[in-house]
Amino acid sequence: MMEIDHWAVVDDLAARRCAKTFGIQTIGTGGLLILAKRRGVIKSVKRRIDRFRDAGLYLSESVIQLLLSEAGK
Repeated sequence: MMEIDHWAVVDDLAARRCAKTFGIQTIGTGGLLILAKRRGVIKSVKRRIDRFRDAGLYLSESVIQLLLSEAGK
């Protein structure tokens, strides 16, 4: 049987919990940004975070600092 490796991009905690009950792997917007930076798809996580915030996405300062730390800015 072929194993399928897919991820659902989900930020909502309730949706993440629901996905987990069905065995669906999830990644949030922040995790996706870090992955994109590590793979060389984007140069700056901070720039993307700033753009998301400008568009109305709420991220706490502690989450932003964690993401920047993980991404190495």
